Amino acid sequence: MKNNSIQKNNFKNKFELLLNVSNDLIFILNSSGYFEVVNNNGSKKLGYEESDIVGIHFTDIIAPSDSTIVSESIKDLLKSREIVSFCANIVSFNGDNSIYEFYCNSFEEKGEVTNIIGIGRDITQKISDQNKLTELKEKLSEANRLISIERQRSIYSKSILEELNRLKNEFMSSISHEMRTPLASIIGFSETIDSDTQMPLEMREEFNKLILNEGKRLARLINDVLNISKIEAGQIRLKKKKIDIIKLIENVIKEIKPSVVAKELNLTLDLPKDENILILDEDKIYQILIELINNAVKFTPSGGRITIIGQTLYKEFELIISDTGIGIKEEDKNKIFQKFFRADINQTEAQGAGLGLVFVKQIVDLHKGFISVQSDVNKGTSFTIKLPLLLVNQL
Repeated sequence: MKNNSIQKNNFKNKFELLLNVSNDLIFILNSSGYFEVVNNNGSKKLGYEESDIVGIHFTDIIAPSDSTIVSESIKDLLKSREIVSFCANIVSFNGDNSIYEFYCNSFEEKGEVTNIIGIGRDITQKISDQNKLTELKEKLSEANRLISIERQRSIYSKSILEELNRLKNEFMSSISHEMRTPLASIIGFSETIDSDTQMPLEMREEFNKLILNEGKRLARLINDVLNISKIEAGQIRLKKKKIDIIKLIENVIKEIKPSVVAKELNLTLDLPKDENILILDEDKIYQILIELINNAVKFTPSGGRITIIGQTLYKEFELIISDTGIGIKEEDKNKIFQKFFRADINQTEAQGAGLGLVFVKQIVDLHKGFISVQSDVNKGTSFTIKLPLLLVNQL
């Protein structure tokens, strides 16, 4: 008997030593869920003494938001008699929350559960690291795209007139189709109003609004075509003057900011603090920047990010407009600057003649600049514009 007692005491001493070797929370609950044993290191990590925890219910140290999860997990354990695992927030002595991962098992005597044995490990830092890793992966994808842009130095061999000649037939076919659609609506609704003298006032007003909207759509299309035609015919003269490109970009941002806020997008600016004087047509450059940033807002889902970077390189100013939007297919990248091309996307915003980016490219070309695009589907798009730092005597 004496030897048995000595062996039990030795086992108890070794078990208590094992408990206090680990910084994890090691505990034994009774069948009602109250602490009977808890290790010293695990208690102190939470700011408690062993005596503070022994005798209280397990859920007393669990954050209220997770008490249901814990209760359900313990019920599953008592029902299945198998190891269960779950995560929950533990409230420390100071009131701080820490995320713990628990593994629990039941202890039985004569077929009845008498105790629950468990171990809880603090995984707060692990969860934080995982979240940071996810964020870093997203930033890495964008950084790789921007690095790719920085390294790219391709040379365009075609002039704007060669491109317009190559697309002349396609231009005429597309413009006819785009004009026919609103015209058909205008004529159809007008004839209906004219022929039906008994038409209700509400329906008449609705038809009038549709006619007005289609008329405005047609007017926008005609203005776009006139702009492109004037450039093609050499009738557009750039009114160049000395402009601080940084101030111009900031003015564009002010105009576009309400759309960014309304869509809950994150806008990041990285622009030089000093003036960067270029010789350019302020109105035309303003127009193309509005077009590009509007596209970024339009095709970036809520909660996405738009990044605008400006920097002075050797004899040129570089502007990058990058977003985390829907992206452009690889096979479409070489077509987006062609007249009437629209990517195959199921969005109402894509309506129009498809002349916006055509105008952007041609204005950049007229400034003897350069525009390129990098994009990954469902990850985002980056447009790069480079404008020469012209001398005053080149006006």
